[in-house]
Amino acid sequence: MDLQESSVKNLVTKVKQDLLASSQVDVYGLVPPSPYDTAWLSMVSNPQQSDQPLFQGCLDWVLQHQNRGGSWGENIAHPTIECLTSTLACIVALTTWNVGHDAIQKGLAFIHANTEKLLEEQNGSFLEWFAIVFPAMIELAETKGLRVYFSNGSTALVQQVFLERQQIFKTQRWESGCDQQQYYPAGMLKYLEDGLIQFPSAIAYAFMKTGNKEFFVRLNSIVQTCGYGVPTVYPFDEDLVKIHLIDQIERLGLAEHFMEEITSLLGQVYRSYISCEEPKSMAKHALPLQLYTHSLAFRLLRLHGYRVSPRKFCRFLEDEDIVTYIEEYHELFLSAMYNVYRATDVTFIGENQLKDARVFSRRILEKETIKNSANLVRPITMTNLQEQIKHELSIPWLARLDHLEHRRCIERKETLGPWTGNALSYRLLSCQSNATLLQLAIENYTLRQSVFRNELKELERWSKDMGLADMGFARQKTTYCYFAVASTASNSSLSDVRLALVKGAILVTVADDFFDREGSMDELDALANAINRWEPKGLTGHGKTIFNALKDLVDDISGQFFNKNGYDIKAYLQDLWCQTIASWLKEAEWSRNGHAPSTVEYLQVATSSIASQTILLPAAFLLNPPPEIDILKCPQRQPLTNSLMLLTRLLNDIRSYQREQEEGKPNLVLLHMKENPNLGVEESIAIVQKTLDEKKKEFLELALSSNEMPEACKQLHLHCLKAFQMFFNSTNAFDSPTELLADINKAIFDSLRVEDVQGSFMPLNSMQGTLGLKRDKSLAIHGKSHYSSSKPCNGIFESNCAIKVQGNSRKGLVTKPYSRILSVKMRNPIIYPTFSNPKAYI
Repeated sequence: MDLQESSVKNLVTKVKQDLLASSQVDVYGLVPPSPYDTAWLSMVSNPQQSDQPLFQGCLDWVLQHQNRGGSWGENIAHPTIECLTSTLACIVALTTWNVGHDAIQKGLAFIHANTEKLLEEQNGSFLEWFAIVFPAMIELAETKGLRVYFSNGSTALVQQVFLERQQIFKTQRWESGCDQQQYYPAGMLKYLEDGLIQFPSAIAYAFMKTGNKEFFVRLNSIVQTCGYGVPTVYPFDEDLVKIHLIDQIERLGLAEHFMEEITSLLGQVYRSYISCEEPKSMAKHALPLQLYTHSLAFRLLRLHGYRVSPRKFCRFLEDEDIVTYIEEYHELFLSAMYNVYRATDVTFIGENQLKDARVFSRRILEKETIKNSANLVRPITMTNLQEQIKHELSIPWLARLDHLEHRRCIERKETLGPWTGNALSYRLLSCQSNATLLQLAIENYTLRQSVFRNELKELERWSKDMGLADMGFARQKTTYCYFAVASTASNSSLSDVRLALVKGAILVTVADDFFDREGSMDELDALANAINRWEPKGLTGHGKTIFNALKDLVDDISGQFFNKNGYDIKAYLQDLWCQTIASWLKEAEWSRNGHAPSTVEYLQVATSSIASQTILLPAAFLLNPPPEIDILKCPQRQPLTNSLMLLTRLLNDIRSYQREQEEGKPNLVLLHMKENPNLGVEESIAIVQKTLDEKKKEFLELALSSNEMPEACKQLHLHCLKAFQMFFNSTNAFDSPTELLADINKAIFDSLRVEDVQGSFMPLNSMQGTLGLKRDKSLAIHGKSHYSSSKPCNGIFESNCAIKVQGNSRKGLVTKPYSRILSVKMRNPIIYPTFSNPKAYI
């Protein structure tokens, strides 16, 4: 085992110990603590001793988890606007108990130095939660005697946030509280009374205002379960955390290392998915997260072979009021609709609910892409999700190669949880957990590339040794074939399978070209007869070269199989190739005789001549366990293989009809036009495409839900379809000399480019210090690392001013069901100059 493999193995062990230590994953150990909510719990005074905090541990957590730059909050690439509200809450908490004076000054300095930059990043469009919480925390700080100073450049931006809050208060329903200057979002008191609020900050505030024992009990429950670093939401949907963890592991390309753990977690999710009763009505404020959770769970369960119904997340389409609500507030549902759309990738035949859900979710997502293309201002925190949406809509799932998708996820650090239009409230894994997974993903991807380069060299050497690289007339597609195979069947355990697949694909390409273009009918007959006899006597030139390469491949695969299983499959492999050669010979006769077969006659031959079964099935016998041997006798009798043969033929013919028309070869699009002379080429393509789309649904049901062959063999069929779909998605990329070069380089040769904590791209070998984050010890049961912010705090600038707000010193704060602590008074800030020696406040 070399150093690279050893490093991957050690990181896998670490992830298993830290994140997947038992079958019952500790979800609250994975969910990152929220400095904002923890600060609010630390403000609660002890009912028995009002000059002491009720949760001293929460106050200790705040003291011990300030970042080196003065902020509180998780920083991956750079601080976010959440750091502003979290930092304000934490310095207010420390001021409340008159502790942490240095920390308070560092926090104020961070706010002064970073507010302008962080607000500018929002492009003039502030999320509702921020437009309410940020002014509220400034006001609350002022009641504690703190003055929050802002630089000249940030003053207008801060004023804009206050004005946006006023606008929110004017346009939404608010109810008057006991103080005539206090206002609550409509229905908020009912939510508080019914215990439906899940934000610890809101519960803490409610207890401070009411002294209600139920809130006291809930606060204690939060701390007992989560420790002193409390999460943003409690209780958390445990299934949401589990499926997010599985999704992250799979999207980073790490699933092969955690199959046992994924199987266990999905079993738990499945039991929950089928046992939960459907509510009679859907609460609108909870709907985005419900749709996100149920659609993602459905997708993962179906991809792993579970038989599940989509109704759990499709039933919203039956409620016109809900549909209208989603369309009106579509930004709140972007993550939900993104996952609904992804769930429809695995639609089976006859599932009209999923068909309707795909149409609806795509329409919602396209609204966002239209806004993007119009260059409208959007908060920077939405950028990552917007890019994911654009990618999802532009390239069909079946045309995306897993290995390149893994690279995209690694380089873009697509690790955020569901977007619900509020704060990043649902960051479902801590920065430490994400950093560990990301480091493993980087090293795992890099190791794969090293393996891929070695395998490609071996294949190039084999092709040259067999004489296939010097044929002259044939398309040289060794790299293309290997790229397609390695990017779909990328697991480390599949090396022998990959080599067999690519050798088969190289042979199919060369032999197909020989039958189409180069060989005379006598030469073709001679080669076909030699393969039937499995004896090269009488062969010369290209025919002999092809036969020798084919014999080498068959001997190699049958030998490996015999060594593992104790019996020989050589004769079956020979027969499979004989069937394919016979179909090529028949097509050659048609072309040279000018015969135009019927579409039925054509498909009987063409589904075999596409040779997807000839590439796939021999390699499948190197899997563990292999398929039943009968599949080699007549692939068409196996429903999944037969479906693959048809789909790959349709994909090829839609994109290759022009070339095959020039070469005088039969093609389904051309034959359909001949049988329907009133139809043009585009209409014929549309009809074939419609057939293709429906047949894909049948294929997916067979590949994901049938028990007719081993799971690994079904997955290999899916990999083969994805490779063909990639080659023939929108053009005939297989025959293009340049279209795939960039992707080939990314998959095999180019190093990953991952941003460091300051947002700069850095070479892989310099990333170890950045990603190897260490966890500080603290009094918190579930504490976080002490991360440095992206820039050291530079102190307060020479020229600055401050924001002060008018009004009484006592301010009431409440919360919405989907946001946090809100200010309840609508006042305009006034600007006044600060003292002449601002550095005294650092």
